[in-house]
Amino acid sequence: MAPLRSAIRWYRDAGCLVMLGFRSVGRALRPCLLACLAAFQASLLSSHAATVADLSLGPRAADSSDLQLSSGAATRADVLAHFSAALQFESSGKLRQALDHYLAVFKADPTNADLASHTAVLAMQFQGRAAAMKILEDAVQANPKVPAPLLNLARFASTYPPADLFEKDEVPARAIAEALSKFPGHAEVYEMAVMLHLTHNERDKAIEVMTQAANQNSRDPQYWLATGRTAERVWPLGQAEFGMEYRQRVAPFFENALKAATKSDAEQVTLEVARQYLLTNDPERARQLCEKLSAEYSSLEARKLLYRLYVAADQKEKALATLEQIVKQAPEDADQQRLLAGEYDKLKQPENAIPHLQAAIRSGGGEIGDYVKLGWELYQTKKFDEMVRVGQRSVRLFPDHPLVHYQLAIAHREREEWAPSVKHFAEAEHYAGSTQSELLDYHFYYQFGITLERLSRLEDASRMLEKSITLTPREEARSAANTMNFLGYMWLDAGTHLDKAGELISKANELLPDQPAYIDSLGWFHYKKGNYPGALKELQRAETLMQPITPEDAEILEHIGLTHQALGDKAKALDYLERAQALKTPDEKARKRIDDELRKLKNGSPDTEKK
Repeated sequence: MAPLRSAIRWYRDAGCLVMLGFRSVGRALRPCLLACLAAFQASLLSSHAATVADLSLGPRAADSSDLQLSSGAATRADVLAHFSAALQFESSGKLRQALDHYLAVFKADPTNADLASHTAVLAMQFQGRAAAMKILEDAVQANPKVPAPLLNLARFASTYPPADLFEKDEVPARAIAEALSKFPGHAEVYEMAVMLHLTHNERDKAIEVMTQAANQNSRDPQYWLATGRTAERVWPLGQAEFGMEYRQRVAPFFENALKAATKSDAEQVTLEVARQYLLTNDPERARQLCEKLSAEYSSLEARKLLYRLYVAADQKEKALATLEQIVKQAPEDADQQRLLAGEYDKLKQPENAIPHLQAAIRSGGGEIGDYVKLGWELYQTKKFDEMVRVGQRSVRLFPDHPLVHYQLAIAHREREEWAPSVKHFAEAEHYAGSTQSELLDYHFYYQFGITLERLSRLEDASRMLEKSITLTPREEARSAANTMNFLGYMWLDAGTHLDKAGELISKANELLPDQPAYIDSLGWFHYKKGNYPGALKELQRAETLMQPITPEDAEILEHIGLTHQALGDKAKALDYLERAQALKTPDEKARKRIDDELRKLKNGSPDTEKK
C-alpha cells in the first residue's frame, strides 16, 4: 500500500473542487484529513442552502425544490463523497474497495497527476498492469502542459516491467524522450531521465541528457541547483581518481545558479552552492562564497560553515574570530556558545571560556557536560566560591551523577571545608561504583585520602591512600612516590606503623631520588626510631637540595633543629628553629608548632631538654 503522496490541493473557481494528492501525507494524518474534508463538504452544502432556500419564519413553508443542489454542486459533492470513502477504505486496509472510489475521483479529474499515480499502483494489484498503464496514459492526455504525468508513466513502467521477461517495453524511454522534448526547462525531467539510464547501465545516455541540461538558457537558479545535483549522479565526485575531471563537469551547473540569482534570492542561492561545494570536497570555493556571504549579508549560516572551513584548514585565528562573530550574532545559540568556550579552553583561557559556558546553560537549559566543564574552568581560575555554587546546583539537578559530586568535593576542599568535601567524595564513590568506575582512579583516592587526613580520620585516610597506591600505574612514578611519602609521613606524625612508614618513604626515595621533601621524611623516620645521627645525615642532605629555601621548607629546618637538640647541640637547634620561624610557613599548624618549640627551647623547658 503506497502512502498518500501530497498535501491538499485546492483549485478551480469559486466553490472549487477539492482534491488531495498522495506524495507526503501518511496514515497518521488521515483522520484529520477526513475531518477537514467533511467540514468542507458541510460548508459547501450550507452555503448553497443559504443562497437558494427560503428559511425565514414566514407563513409559507419552504418548497422542496429549494433544498436541491445545483447540477455542478451535486457533482462536486459526489466526488468528495467518493474521495472520503476511498480514504476510509484505504485507512482500514480495504484496498480493493478504495480503488473503486479512487477511480471515480480520477474520472472526475484525470489531470491530477499524483492521484493518477496513486490510483495506478492500486490498480496494478487488482486489475493488472494494462489497467494501471491506461490510467497513467489517460493522465498524460488530460494534462499535456506539465511533465509530471509523463514522468509518472516512465517511473511506473520502469518499476513494474511486463511479466514476460523477453518483452521489450519502450514505454519508459518513449515517455522520457517526450518529456525531454516538451519540457527541456524542467529540472525534474533530467533527474528522471538520468536515473532511468543509470539504472539500465546506460551512462553514455545519461551524459547526453546532462549535456542537454547544461545547454539550456534557463534564468532560474533553482533549475541549475537541481540539475547540478543530478549531474553529481552522473559524475560522482567521491571517486578520487576522477575528482578533478568530474568537478569540472559538475561545477558549471552551480556557477550558473550563482549567475542566475537575483537580488531577492542571491543569499539563499549562494549559501546552497557553498554547501554543495563543501559536500563535494571543494573547500576553497566554499570558503570564497561563505566569506562573500559573511561580508555582504552577515549570513549566520555562512559564518557557521566558514568556521568549520577555517578549522579544517587549521586557520585558528580566523576560526576563533568567526566563531566570536557567530556568538555575538546569535547569543541564544547554546551550541555555538559551547564551541566558543571549547576554543578558549584549547587556548588555555579559562577566564574567557566561563561566560560562554554560563550563557550555554542559560540558553540551552544546561546539560551535564556544561556544568562539568564550567566547574573545571572555575577551578583553573581559582574561583572556588562560585565553583561551590555551581556544584551545589549541579548536585540538585543531577543527584546521581558522580562527577558533579567529585567537583563539589574538590571545591569544598579548596575552601578548606573538610567535612562537606568528604561527604561529596563519598557520594561520588558511591554513584561511580555502578556507573562510572573509571572515575575511581588513583588520583580520586589520593584526593579523598588527604581530605580525610585533615579531619584526623587517619584510618579512613590510610585506607584511601593505600588504595591510591595500588591503583597508580607504573608509568606514574611521580604520583606513586608522592602518595607513598604522604602516607608514610602521616603515620610518622601520628606515631603509628613506623616500620611500614619507613618502607613507604624508602620506596618513594627510590622512585624519585633527590627530592628534599622525601629525604626529609626519611630523616624524620630515623628521628622517630631514635637514630639521630642517621636522621641528621639525611636532613642535612635535604637542606643542600633546597635551592632556594622557600616558606614551604620551614618544616625541614624545624626537623634539623630538633635533631640537633636531640644530639645535645642547643645552639644549632636554636639557630635552625629561628630560621624556620623567619620563613613564616603558610601552614598554620606547622607555624604554631615551630613557635612553641622555639619558646620552650629558649625558656629551657624540661620537656624540651628531654626531647
